Amino acid sequence: MISPLNKKQPLAMAVAGVLALAAVPHALAQEESIGLEEVIVTAERREASLQSTAIAVTAMSQETLVENDILNVTGLNGFVPNLVVSGQEDQSDIKIYIRGVGTNNPTETGDQGVGVYVDGVFAARAQGALALMYDLENIQVLRGPQGTLFGRNNTGGAMLLTTRRPGKEFEGDVQMTYGSFNRQQVSGGVTLPVTDSLSFRVAAYSDQDDGWVKPIDTDPRGLAGEFSGPTTLRTANTVGLKLNNTDVRSARLTGLWEITDGLDWSLSYETFTDQGNTGILLNPVEVEKGNFNTFIDSPVSLHMQSDVVRSTVSYDITDGINVEYIFGASDLSREQVVDQDAGVLSMFREARTEYQNSTAASHELKFQNLDAETLEWTVGLYYFEEETAIRFDFDGDGPWLNQRGATFIQPARGSESAAAYGQLTYHITDEFSVTGGLRYTDDLKYDRGGRNYGDDCDGYIRPTLGGSALVTFEDFLNNRTGAEGADGLDDLTGLERTRGSCKADKRNDVEVEDDQLTYLVRASYEWDDQLAYLSVGSGYRAGVIQDAGGATEPENSTSYELGYKVDFERVRLNAAAFFMQYDNLIRSGYDEEENQIVNSNVAGAEISGLELELTWLVGEAGMVDFSGGYLDAHYTDYVVDNGGYGDNNTPILDENGEPTGLYDLAGNIMPQSPEFSFNIGFRWDFALAKGTLTPRFNMRWVDDVYFRDQNENSAAINNVINDVQQTGRYYGNPAGQDAHTKVNLGLMYDSGENWTVDLFVNNATNEMTKSSSSVDNNTAAGFPGRYAAPRTAGVRFAASF
Repeated sequence: MISPLNKKQPLAMAVAGVLALAAVPHALAQEESIGLEEVIVTAERREASLQSTAIAVTAMSQETLVENDILNVTGLNGFVPNLVVSGQEDQSDIKIYIRGVGTNNPTETGDQGVGVYVDGVFAARAQGALALMYDLENIQVLRGPQGTLFGRNNTGGAMLLTTRRPGKEFEGDVQMTYGSFNRQQVSGGVTLPVTDSLSFRVAAYSDQDDGWVKPIDTDPRGLAGEFSGPTTLRTANTVGLKLNNTDVRSARLTGLWEITDGLDWSLSYETFTDQGNTGILLNPVEVEKGNFNTFIDSPVSLHMQSDVVRSTVSYDITDGINVEYIFGASDLSREQVVDQDAGVLSMFREARTEYQNSTAASHELKFQNLDAETLEWTVGLYYFEEETAIRFDFDGDGPWLNQRGATFIQPARGSESAAAYGQLTYHITDEFSVTGGLRYTDDLKYDRGGRNYGDDCDGYIRPTLGGSALVTFEDFLNNRTGAEGADGLDDLTGLERTRGSCKADKRNDVEVEDDQLTYLVRASYEWDDQLAYLSVGSGYRAGVIQDAGGATEPENSTSYELGYKVDFERVRLNAAAFFMQYDNLIRSGYDEEENQIVNSNVAGAEISGLELELTWLVGEAGMVDFSGGYLDAHYTDYVVDNGGYGDNNTPILDENGEPTGLYDLAGNIMPQSPEFSFNIGFRWDFALAKGTLTPRFNMRWVDDVYFRDQNENSAAINNVINDVQQTGRYYGNPAGQDAHTKVNLGLMYDSGENWTVDLFVNNATNEMTKSSSSVDNNTAAGFPGRYAAPRTAGVRFAASF
């Protein structure tokens, strides 16, 4: 066990080194060498230099993504200060946190606290953002509330992905990777000019492997894994089964038509499928032994497809004013079966998304000036709508599934959002500028016909688990339209019911409207390749609806940020200090008594921190990249009726000194908020007689992370192994991840003739880390969890023409 003092030493040493480097930028600038390339970003909806943009933003090119084997949003962990991405789980979801703010509700009721935008179009469902990291110009991560210029007023930040546009010349590229667990990845793109004004680009991506978790045939629980209902002991379904595997494919067709001088139209269609079985629950005791195995007694599977159309029409009304109409439409479908016990929990658990169909569309009209010497302004109108039809089932044994089955049927859950916004920057002098922005947003959330059911007949929801005579949801509700069926008849088959008197436990019909005015005020001063800024802004996220017709209040935040950026040819240093206050922070958790996800507002939270990014050209052939963050994210006022599994949360007593059943979590650290984290990379180019050889090293260190608001310091051990109940108590961080270090290594040969070969090892130290936990049946090494991959290696070939 590393003591709290010692475990901070890696970060302290790194920060000390960075501060030492920052103290001598002028001396370094005197060296004769090629300087750092300028980075162009669109963080304020217009192109500008990264070093002249008064926002905390990290930009990464497609080449950087490939070199670091970043395949999707989850791969950005550690490369952006104070960014944490977790997933995937039973919703095939991702959960993005920036500066401690995100969402732990990936269902159709939840909105991301961090928005993902592709070519300016908001990605409505987080699942659709998983396979988009190919054929990009760049990705930009904006940290902090984005209350003015971006469509959904994300309180944590925003990710902007810009896809590669077709040029006017024929060109192409291809990339192939082979690696651990039979990984086979192929991607590429080609630009096809038709005329001087019309061209197309076709890009595609495919990535498959066999997975790193092994299914086993013997239930480690023994007979404890047996159903207590009308079934026999389940047997494992392992023939040809791949677990924690990748199986994604995507393709994108983009057209660019320069219709006239000053008028052009970009249109793209993208399709993406995912059939990987990820987020498998593992026993941490076995993981510590190096045994990545699990007992599967459910037909695990995923079939997800997303189709998206994005369009931007840009027209220069005059030489100095431009208008853009940005349109996006998406259609996502998903069917999924998840084994929620995986031979770790003491009882059988199965979760199924029988279907999910989500459609969304957005429209934006944006005006801005182009001749922005003294005054820059941007104004716009925005409209977004989304609707989801979903049926989600639980089957199994256990304290909260005492009815043995539950189904949640939501034929029409949706949202509408309309907004008007404006932002202007006035350059008072060549050095000093002030910025102001406002956005008015009106949001509508609704559920029409949603119902929750428990089977009163003491049977499972899926007929194959409990017998063909089971009464299922079709007896009382048409799951596609939400219409009530004729009494005694099955809505789909028209046959008579065979038994039971099933009824809806909860009716979820609700309609809630919120509106809010958010703002930004900023002052900046730029001199001698340096920029300092001070900003105050607000963020807003609409309230969340929930089962039984309830809804939360909207989430509001106020953010204060002080930033400094400097670029001295060979050294680039960007730093930010921030403080944020949150009111009605939206939190979600599963309520076993209510048998549903319950959303609530936390009365108060405060977040403060520091961020540092450094790029340094060393000598004539070396480069150092450093990014680090300090984060103090804690609740200031939070009362709950669940103190968790540890003994660290204070019970609230009544006037007689008797327990009220409530607990005060004020002072607790917010989930997914490591106090310290840093990432450091180093590379050096060795010139050969023909070509260049570049070794690289990357190390990431992340502090302790909690997954739950309760910040448990211990939990009773209650797992079952071979029919023996395990007892005792685990002390530490049972529902979280301890501080850890991960190292990536690479060696690239660049021929100088448009082709490269790259050898790489990811997680070279084979550090096993959780991204989330299931707080049930604690083991001698903490709660069962979902883990990131072990050590992997591979070889990548890339060529361009």
